[in-house]
Amino acid sequence: MGQESILALPGDTTKAVITLSPPWINVFQEESVTLQCEGRSPPGDNSTQWFHNGSVIQTLTPRYSLNAATFSDGGEYRCKTGLSVLSDPIQLKIHRDWLLLQVSGQVFTEGDHLSLRCHGWKNSRLSKVIFYQNGKAFNFSHFNPNISISKTSLDHNGIYHCSVKGRQQYTSAGVHIIVKELFPAPVLKASLSFPLLEGNPVNLSCETKLLSQRPDLKLYFSFYVGNKILKDKNTSSEYQIPTAKREDSGLYWCEAATEDQNIIKRSPDLELQVVGPQSSSISVWFHVFFCLAVGIIFLVDTFLFVITWKELQRMKKWNLEISLASRYWKKVASYHQQNTYLEEPECQEQEEECTRKERPGDRAAIVEPNELP
Repeated sequence: MGQESILALPGDTTKAVITLSPPWINVFQEESVTLQCEGRSPPGDNSTQWFHNGSVIQTLTPRYSLNAATFSDGGEYRCKTGLSVLSDPIQLKIHRDWLLLQVSGQVFTEGDHLSLRCHGWKNSRLSKVIFYQNGKAFNFSHFNPNISISKTSLDHNGIYHCSVKGRQQYTSAGVHIIVKELFPAPVLKASLSFPLLEGNPVNLSCETKLLSQRPDLKLYFSFYVGNKILKDKNTSSEYQIPTAKREDSGLYWCEAATEDQNIIKRSPDLELQVVGPQSSSISVWFHVFFCLAVGIIFLVDTFLFVITWKELQRMKKWNLEISLASRYWKKVASYHQQNTYLEEPECQEQEEECTRKERPGDRAAIVEPNELP
């Protein structure tokens, strides 16, 4: 097999596609697999180029069969027809084990079909089959080893494995399944800011974007107000209200969906409130007066607080002065009272002496006994 440069043009609608029969990307050693290349070809020319791990396979038929797969047959396969570009790669894995969880693919986009099969070596008959996702059992069957998920979602991301129980219990290796988002939930936006004035036109836009490389895929948009349908399943992502009225007020939302309605996603609600010019001016003046009143109340409160604070400080100072004066006069009175108490005995003794001095006639008035007749 010789080496050849292989390039695929992104977004080309004529890209070839590889399908498998049976549809599993992982098989046991010595099992048979057929690869089919589907793509546009010139009239009467079905020649097909096959590539294995980047090398050209020497065959020109649309089918490439592996009758008894070996480990060397594993790897990446791609194909190309006369009027198509190179297909996306298919990874084929060859195993040798007692139990194998077979899958129809490993990378999916929301809405794709996923098939799982719990497969025993040499097509052994299985019983009590349990399927697991991220270690949690989600399906049980006594004899059916197949399970199908018709519409994948982001919840199906994870690692899958299976187990069977007969004379012995066997568990398969895990397989990582990836589900990519096709498009995020839309967001509804309005062309005008709120509140909306009556009489003005309003444009609503349901905004989302396809994340997957699916050029052939189209999204369809629907618009609602409450439970009322305004616009149903249209390729345009916009809706216009030519002249907004008060009765147009309400909760608006939109949906984005694939053409087959396999994937449908809804936006959050958007509340539209349409007001008249008069009510709008009244609302503006109300806000002006309200703010003015709040400002005046704040100034008055501030003024009263300052006056009250100054008055409290003045009263506190006055009470302090009275308290100090009261203490002073108490000390003065106490001191005076103490001095008066000490001076009274001295004064009494002096008064007696003074009295005796001031009564000289008392001696003359005394009659001696010898002087009596």
